[in-house]
Amino acid sequence: MGQLIMIGLILFSLGAYFVSKRRAYLTKTPYRKALFNTQALIWLSLFLALFAVNQMIGGLGLDSTIGWIVSIVMLVLGVGNAVVGFIRYRKIYPLANEEPIKQA
Repeated sequence: MGQLIMIGLILFSLGAYFVSKRRAYLTKTPYRKALFNTQALIWLSLFLALFAVNQMIGGLGLDSTIGWIVSIVMLVLGVGNAVVGFIRYRKIYPLANEEPIKQA
């Protein structure tokens, strides 16, 4: 049951990444585009971290030390990128909020 929940969270984060990238592609204003790209970075980082945790819990491919090292590196990169994304999001959000929305 826990493995199924992890797979659902992984797929949700991957789907949210694609939605954020699509919104960034369709947006014309620069700060909103940066905001949606930052959201995409956060979702992709969450995907990477959840994938690493799933590998650690499931144990697939973790018969060797290299498998554990790869999983730990993926987890550290995912969490690190998420932290950077949240910091960037907090800086960009006020600018994107003040930016006028151009409608065609």
